[in-house]
Amino acid sequence: MEKRPLFILGDLFANALVATAATALTSVLIGGTWGMLPGMLVGMLLGMLIVFPLGLGLLSPLLGAMEVISPCMLSGMLGGMWGGMMTLSGNQVVFWGIGTGVCVVAMIYLLNAIVTGPQNLRHKG
Repeated sequence: MEKRPLFILGDLFANALVATAATALTSVLIGGTWGMLPGMLVGMLLGMLIVFPLGLGLLSPLLGAMEVISPCMLSGMLGGMWGGMMTLSGNQVVFWGIGTGVCVVAMIYLLNAIVTGPQNLRHKG
């Protein structure tokens, strides 16, 4: 996992941007009016679809495709679920979007640390 500070900030920005855009899109189109389950399912789909122009078109050339698409897909789906299930105002959309993006990045970094375990930095040879 990348540990350079600028990359981590880029990762946080990318996920927060995608999650906020997905939350805003689904909040405008659905806005909690369809009920919880349909709003969540359609919100997940819209959240995944918004990753393609933002993730592939805008963010991948800067941060790398695999580093952007995987976490941003999860951020987009979760952000879309929030916007599809709840009626959110402008400030709430930003709050839920940024919070979702930051939480996804924190969760991915934590799970990566658990899976890879302690790293031995000395070369064995």
